Amino acid sequence: MMSFRNKSKWVIGLTGSMLSGKSTALAYFARYGACTLSCDDLARELRSRHTVQRKIQAALGTADKAQLANLVFKSAAKRQALENILHPLLLKEVRAQIKKTDKPCVVVEAPLLFEAGWDKLTDLNIVVLADPKTLPARLKERNLTRAEFNRRARHQWPDEKKAQHADVVFFHATKAQLKKSVERFCNVLEVLPHQ
Repeated sequence: MMSFRNKSKWVIGLTGSMLSGKSTALAYFARYGACTLSCDDLARELRSRHTVQRKIQAALGTADKAQLANLVFKSAAKRQALENILHPLLLKEVRAQIKKTDKPCVVVEAPLLFEAGWDKLTDLNIVVLADPKTLPARLKERNLTRAEFNRRARHQWPDEKKAQHADVVFFHATKAQLKKSVERFCNVLEVLPHQ
Protein backbone atom coordinates (compact mmCIF):
# COMPACT_ATOMS: atom_id res chain seq x y z
CA MET A 1 0.00 0.00 0.00
CA MET A 2 1.59 3.28 -1.10
CA SER A 3 1.79 6.12 1.40
CA PHE A 4 -0.33 9.27 1.20
CA ARG A 5 2.70 11.21 2.47
CA ASN A 6 4.01 14.01 0.28
CA LYS A 7 7.28 15.80 1.04
CA SER A 8 5.82 19.19 0.12
CA LYS A 9 2.64 18.80 2.21
CA TRP A 10 1.42 17.66 5.58
CA VAL A 11 -1.09 14.82 5.23
CA ILE A 12 -3.22 14.43 8.34
CA GLY A 13 -5.63 11.61 9.11
CA LEU A 14 -8.82 12.60 10.95
CA THR A 15 -11.13 10.04 12.52
CA GLY A 16 -13.54 9.40 15.35
CA SER A 17 -16.51 7.29 16.26
CA MET A 18 -19.90 7.72 14.66
CA LEU A 19 -21.42 11.17 15.50
CA SER A 20 -18.19 12.25 17.22
CA GLY A 21 -17.92 15.52 15.29
CA LYS A 22 -15.19 14.60 12.82
CA SER A 23 -17.09 16.17 9.91
CA THR A 24 -17.46 19.38 11.92
CA ALA A 25 -13.72 19.34 12.65
CA LEU A 26 -13.04 18.77 8.94
CA ALA A 27 -15.14 21.85 8.10
CA TYR A 28 -13.09 23.92 10.56
CA PHE A 29 -9.87 22.71 8.92
CA ALA A 30 -11.30 23.81 5.56
CA ARG A 31 -12.04 27.27 6.99
CA TYR A 32 -8.47 27.40 8.19
CA GLY A 33 -7.19 26.82 4.65
CA ALA A 34 -6.53 23.07 4.50
CA CYS A 35 -7.43 20.86 1.57
CA THR A 36 -10.06 18.59 3.11
CA LEU A 37 -11.14 15.16 1.87
CA SER A 38 -14.07 13.20 3.28
CA CYS A 39 -13.83 9.47 2.57
CA ASP A 40 -17.59 9.17 3.18
CA ASP A 41 -18.26 11.76 0.44
CA LEU A 42 -15.76 10.13 -1.91
CA ALA A 43 -17.30 6.70 -1.28
CA ARG A 44 -20.77 8.06 -2.08
CA GLU A 45 -19.44 9.48 -5.33
CA LEU A 46 -17.75 6.18 -6.18
CA ARG A 47 -20.94 4.21 -5.45
CA SER A 48 -22.81 6.41 -7.93
CA ARG A 49 -20.57 5.27 -10.80
CA HIS A 50 -22.15 2.58 -13.00
CA THR A 51 -18.95 0.49 -13.16
CA VAL A 52 -18.71 0.41 -9.37
CA GLN A 53 -22.44 -0.32 -8.99
CA ARG A 54 -22.06 -3.32 -11.28
CA LYS A 55 -19.18 -4.68 -9.18
CA ILE A 56 -21.15 -4.18 -5.96
CA GLN A 57 -24.27 -5.75 -7.47
CA ALA A 58 -22.27 -8.80 -8.59
CA ALA A 59 -20.58 -9.24 -5.20
CA LEU A 60 -23.47 -8.43 -2.86
CA GLY A 61 -26.63 -8.91 -4.89
CA THR A 62 -27.65 -5.25 -4.60
CA ALA A 63 -26.24 -1.76 -5.12
CA ASP A 64 -29.11 -0.03 -3.29
CA LYS A 65 -27.73 2.18 -0.48
CA ALA A 66 -30.32 1.22 2.16
CA GLN A 67 -30.07 -2.48 1.38
CA LEU A 68 -26.26 -2.33 1.42
CA ALA A 69 -26.26 -0.62 4.82
CA ASN A 70 -28.52 -3.35 6.17
CA LEU A 71 -26.32 -6.09 4.71
CA VAL A 72 -22.92 -4.79 5.83
CA PHE A 73 -23.99 -4.02 9.38
CA LYS A 74 -25.34 -7.57 9.77
CA SER A 75 -22.54 -9.51 8.08
CA ALA A 76 -18.79 -9.10 8.49
CA ALA A 77 -18.23 -11.04 5.25
CA LYS A 78 -20.51 -8.70 3.27
CA ARG A 79 -18.85 -5.66 4.83
CA GLN A 80 -15.44 -7.02 3.85
CA ALA A 81 -16.66 -7.68 0.30
CA LEU A 82 -17.83 -4.07 -0.04
CA GLU A 83 -14.60 -2.72 1.44
CA ASN A 84 -12.58 -4.87 -0.97
CA ILE A 85 -14.31 -3.07 -3.84
CA LEU A 86 -14.33 0.47 -2.45
CA HIS A 87 -11.09 0.82 -0.46
CA PRO A 88 -8.64 0.45 -3.38
CA LEU A 89 -10.68 2.99 -5.36
CA LEU A 90 -10.79 5.34 -2.37
CA LEU A 91 -7.04 5.06 -1.85
CA LYS A 92 -6.44 5.91 -5.50
CA GLU A 93 -8.81 8.90 -5.37
CA VAL A 94 -7.37 10.29 -2.10
CA ARG A 95 -3.84 9.96 -3.46
CA ALA A 96 -4.84 11.79 -6.66
CA GLN A 97 -6.49 14.63 -4.70
CA ILE A 98 -3.43 15.02 -2.46
CA LYS A 99 -1.18 15.22 -5.50
CA LYS A 100 -3.46 17.73 -7.23
CA THR A 101 -3.79 20.30 -4.44
CA ASP A 102 -1.26 23.09 -3.99
CA LYS A 103 -2.27 23.64 -0.36
CA PRO A 104 0.40 22.90 2.29
CA CYS A 105 -1.86 20.71 4.39
CA VAL A 106 -4.35 17.97 3.48
CA VAL A 107 -6.76 16.57 6.07
CA VAL A 108 -8.30 13.20 5.21
CA GLU A 109 -11.41 12.30 7.21
CA ALA A 110 -11.66 8.51 7.33
CA PRO A 111 -14.08 6.76 9.74
CA LEU A 112 -12.03 3.53 9.52
CA LEU A 113 -8.61 5.21 9.52
CA PHE A 114 -7.13 2.84 12.12
CA GLU A 115 -9.27 -0.20 11.36
CA ALA A 116 -8.22 -0.14 7.67
CA GLY A 117 -4.55 0.60 8.47
CA TRP A 118 -4.61 3.97 6.69
CA ASP A 119 -3.07 5.67 9.74
CA LYS A 120 0.28 4.30 8.55
CA LEU A 121 -0.04 6.29 5.30
CA THR A 122 -0.27 9.75 6.87
CA ASP A 123 2.14 12.10 8.64
CA LEU A 124 -0.03 12.56 11.72
CA ASN A 125 -3.40 11.29 12.99
CA ILE A 126 -6.14 13.02 14.98
CA VAL A 127 -9.10 11.41 16.71
CA VAL A 128 -12.20 13.37 17.74
CA LEU A 129 -13.81 12.14 20.98
CA ALA A 130 -17.30 13.40 21.75
CA ASP A 131 -18.64 13.99 25.25
CA PRO A 132 -20.84 10.92 25.97
CA LYS A 133 -23.38 13.22 27.68
CA THR A 134 -24.17 14.83 24.33
CA LEU A 135 -25.01 11.53 22.58
CA PRO A 136 -28.82 11.72 23.07
CA ALA A 137 -28.91 15.14 21.40
CA ARG A 138 -26.65 13.96 18.57
CA LEU A 139 -28.84 10.89 17.99
CA LYS A 140 -31.95 13.07 17.86
CA GLU A 141 -30.27 15.42 15.39
CA ARG A 142 -29.47 12.49 13.06
CA ASN A 143 -32.83 10.77 13.68
CA LEU A 144 -31.09 7.60 14.92
CA THR A 145 -32.10 5.26 17.74
CA ARG A 146 -29.62 4.18 20.39
CA ALA A 147 -29.99 0.58 19.17
CA GLU A 148 -29.11 1.57 15.59
CA PHE A 149 -26.14 3.59 16.83
CA ASN A 150 -24.87 0.64 18.91
CA ARG A 151 -25.31 -1.76 16.00
CA ARG A 152 -23.20 0.42 13.70
CA ALA A 153 -20.64 1.34 16.36
CA ARG A 154 -19.85 -2.35 16.97
CA HIS A 155 -17.99 -2.41 13.65
CA GLN A 156 -15.53 0.30 14.70
CA TRP A 157 -12.84 0.44 17.34
CA PRO A 158 -13.98 1.87 20.70
CA ASP A 159 -12.95 5.44 21.52
CA GLU A 160 -10.30 4.33 24.01
CA LYS A 161 -8.49 2.24 21.39
CA LYS A 162 -8.69 5.02 18.78
CA ALA A 163 -7.26 7.50 21.29
CA GLN A 164 -4.34 5.17 22.10
CA HIS A 165 -3.37 5.04 18.41
CA ALA A 166 -3.81 8.76 17.70
CA ASP A 167 -1.06 11.37 17.74
CA VAL A 168 -3.54 14.07 18.79
CA VAL A 169 -6.95 13.88 20.50
CA PHE A 170 -9.64 16.56 20.18
CA PHE A 171 -12.34 16.49 22.87
CA HIS A 172 -15.69 17.62 21.48
CA ALA A 173 -18.10 18.84 24.13
CA THR A 174 -19.25 21.88 22.14
CA LYS A 175 -18.67 23.11 18.60
CA ALA A 176 -16.89 26.16 20.01
CA GLN A 177 -14.48 23.91 21.90
CA LEU A 178 -13.84 21.79 18.81
CA LYS A 179 -13.23 24.92 16.70
CA LYS A 180 -10.72 26.12 19.31
CA SER A 181 -8.92 22.76 19.20
CA VAL A 182 -8.55 22.97 15.42
CA GLU A 183 -7.32 26.58 15.62
CA ARG A 184 -4.81 25.74 18.35
CA PHE A 185 -3.55 22.74 16.37
CA CYS A 186 -3.12 24.80 13.18
CA ASN A 187 -1.29 27.56 15.05
CA VAL A 188 1.13 25.07 16.60
CA LEU A 189 1.70 23.29 13.29
CA GLU A 190 2.25 26.62 11.51
CA VAL A 191 1.42 25.29 8.07
CA LEU A 192 -1.95 26.94 7.54
CA PRO A 193 -2.33 30.69 7.18
CA HIS A 194 -5.73 31.53 8.67
CA GLN A 195 -8.27 32.40 5.98
